[in-house]
Amino acid sequence: MKGETRAEERYDALVLGMGSGGETAAISLIGGGKKVAVVERELIGGECAYWACIPSKTLLKPPEVREEARRAFGTSTPTLDLEKVFDYRDWMIRNLDDSEQVEGFERKGSTVVKGEGKITGPSTVEVNGQTLETDNIIVATGSAPNVPPIEGLDEVPYWTNHEVTTMREVPGRALVIGGGAY
Repeated sequence: MKGETRAEERYDALVLGMGSGGETAAISLIGGGKKVAVVERELIGGECAYWACIPSKTLLKPPEVREEARRAFGTSTPTLDLEKVFDYRDWMIRNLDDSEQVEGFERKGSTVVKGEGKITGPSTVEVNGQTLETDNIIVATGSAPNVPPIEGLDEVPYWTNHEVTTMREVPGRALVIGGGAY
């Protein structure tokens, strides 16, 4: 059955977390002929593919291009069709569906287990009540949104990068706490 392993199987390596780092490690190991199992609690591709790098760049580029055109002599300002921008973003993030990535790793001979892994010994990881045995454990759990400890924040609706990069409606106003490189 897809996403399950037999208890007697032992892997050369087990990769916990399938964001950019985990994917690179798994692909390198598989390419080197190693028997690999991968464990992912959310989506293969991680934050970058679904809630950070790719969707944010996809959402930021159209307004940037519009602003460049507005400032360029002899050009008119193009319209910004947010529905098309959001549709394209959804296509770029695979509509939050990693089934093709799962199937790709399985076609390469890897075992994919969806769930949160817990290291239970020097060569064992438990996922969904199942124990996986391995010679090597690679921890590549990536990142998660950091919600600051602000009094009262838990009493109001707030967004993390997950909500911001998957929204379909632009709010009339927003307060940003923290931010990235810009």
